[in-house]
Amino acid sequence: CNLLSFSVTDEEVERAKRELKGTLFSAPTSAEAACAEVGKQMLAYGRGIPAAEMMLRIEAVDAEEVKRVAYKYLNDAEVSTTALGPLHGMPQYYDLRRATGMH
Repeated sequence: CNLLSFSVTDEEVERAKRELKGTLFSAPTSAEAACAEVGKQMLAYGRGIPAAEMMLRIEAVDAEEVKRVAYKYLNDAEVSTTALGPLHGMPQYYDLRRATGMH
């Protein structure tokens, strides 16, 4: 089953939020890195996001929100797979598809 939909903990989310804030708010190493960050924000939000707003957005996420979004987008979803090399031991499509749901 999709573990993110059912078993993510508050501790895991808090750790991820700390890591994300550390990554986002560490000083960019170059002008190119700063521009890349603004570019990501433009693609995601249509505008640059002030640091205070980004902090509020990150802090608003909790385990229940992660579970809700994971269930919506990952649970019982279609599966796409690619393999290269010997395929013995690779699960059949039916088994992969079944693993995305709770049945």
